[in-house]
Amino acid sequence: MLLLFEKGASRAIASPHDGDGELHIAFAIPAAELAKWEQWLATNRIEVEEKRKWELGGWSLYFRDPDRHLLELATPGVWSVY
Repeated sequence: MLLLFEKGASRAIASPHDGDGELHIAFAIPAAELAKWEQWLATNRIEVEEKRKWELGGWSLYFRDPDRHLLELATPGVWSVY
C-alpha cells in the first residue's frame, strides 16, 4: 500500500508523516521484471541514475520523479529480509 498526502495537509491531523524535501521511496519488483522496467523507463525517457548489484544478488534501479524524489525498483536479494 502506498499512501500519498498533499504537502502540509497531514499536519492538520497532528501526523508525523509529512515529508519535506527530496525523499526516497523503494518498490519491490520480481527479478524477472527488471529488464521490462529498464525498457519502460528508456521508452519513457526517464533517466536511470544508477543500476546497482548488491552483495546478496539483488539489483536496484534508481531514478527521479518530476519532484526530484529518488525512486528505487528493488529485486529480491537487496536486503537480508528481501
